[in-house]
Amino acid sequence: MHFIEPSAVATADMSQLHAATCLLMTRFLNGHHCPKLAHIIVQQLQKLLEHPHTQQTPDSREMYLQLLEHWQSVSTTLANRRHHPDKPRAYH
Repeated sequence: MHFIEPSAVATADMSQLHAATCLLMTRFLNGHHCPKLAHIIVQQLQKLLEHPHTQQTPDSREMYLQLLEHWQSVSTTLANRRHHPDKPRAYH
């Protein structure tokens, strides 16, 4: 019987979460400037920050914190655009 180490599962989970987040950011940057998508990116980045692997890797944690701050700003800007649609658009 073959057992998978918990750390291997966590690393695979982290890789999938990271890849999915990159895909979402790429979709957004390629013109799908949807407030819901920006919000989902924020949620994904929060999950990455909470992941045990990130807790043990200061460089990754710092990178995800910076990305989270950026995408929270994007998400807020998009939410505000709904209420003020006449303002110019610049998301990234």
